[in-house]
Amino acid sequence: MTRLREALKDIAEEAPLVHLADVAVKGHRRRRRATVALAAVATVVVLGVATAGASMVTASRDMLRDADALAPSEMSDTVTDLPAGEVGVLSHAYQTNCIVKEKARKVDCGKVEWRVVTREGKTYRLAEALVRTKKNHGTPIALSRDGRMVAYYSREAQTYVVRDLVSGAEVTSPVKLKEERFGLAAMLVLSDDGRHLVFDPSEGTKDPGLVIDMQSGATLWVPGVYEPVTVKNGLVELVRYVKTDLLLMPVTGGGQPVNFKGAYINFSEVAPDGRTVAAVKWSKSQKADDLSLLDMKSGQVRKVPVKGLPKEKGFFSPSLWRSASEVLVTIDNEKGHRAYAIDINTGRAQFLTDYKSIHKRNLVLPGTATQ
Repeated sequence: MTRLREALKDIAEEAPLVHLADVAVKGHRRRRRATVALAAVATVVVLGVATAGASMVTASRDMLRDADALAPSEMSDTVTDLPAGEVGVLSHAYQTNCIVKEKARKVDCGKVEWRVVTREGKTYRLAEALVRTKKNHGTPIALSRDGRMVAYYSREAQTYVVRDLVSGAEVTSPVKLKEERFGLAAMLVLSDDGRHLVFDPSEGTKDPGLVIDMQSGATLWVPGVYEPVTVKNGLVELVRYVKTDLLLMPVTGGGQPVNFKGAYINFSEVAPDGRTVAAVKWSKSQKADDLSLLDMKSGQVRKVPVKGLPKEKGFFSPSLWRSASEVLVTIDNEKGHRAYAIDINTGRAQFLTDYKSIHKRNLVLPGTATQ
């Protein structure tokens, strides 16, 4: 466990329960972890330069070494730009890492870029996608559930563009989103048909989100207390943390939230039965051994003991349902990202695939909310 993780663990152990879900939301999102690590490194570097003390320099080096979000970037890669026309369905996307210059006690994020990977294993640079705003806030991209569509923010268009990677067609949002709208850890969700985008300008704030109809230009405000999980079949899945309210809101508005007792994190999409959502119960240990199945109609929760995940898993993240009885989960730890399928009847986890550890903190999977 790194010093950064140990510090977060200590904070969680001392915090009252009412704040634990907030810590979970902010401390267990991939982009937020990278942001926290980067901010910590930058602070230590500045202090080290200012004091020029030997102990501070040592602390700076230790933090640079231990910040797992800041491994050397793949700047030596020869990756071509995403070509026009048909490319193929995507497996995942990722953001390249910053370059840590340990001797100079500097972190260079000037060449960070978004990349997409097809199911055939071809990697392309998403050159038109803005990575960070002028105020240094991240601009997320999103993939549709089937991997056919990608949404990215274009600085030239000052809004989001959705591209169909099978037909090559592109649609630019008729609704402008100025860069100033992006705050810390903005979030984005894309529907399977590419028609609806759900944009949350800043995670963990009351700044309202926005549902955008890419065809008609119609918009719908999302109350700032909610954060998006998915959008499919004309419904936006929203979560309110701490109180754990789940809301299936039609893209035209409406719907009533369902409350669940306890603090939950890492929500999946709604299962094929139209009522079940998989999640993880928050705990002080920052580890989870059970999968929680939340019933959107009854408000009841069923725990499923999970077997077959690595011991060092920590929290795992449910996302898409592979079938009525299997939900996809990913594990994010020092060894990188691993994907498993969990059978909700037996709790047995089946290993599916590994993702390159070099971008383990910046992985974007189809159909899930990204930052």
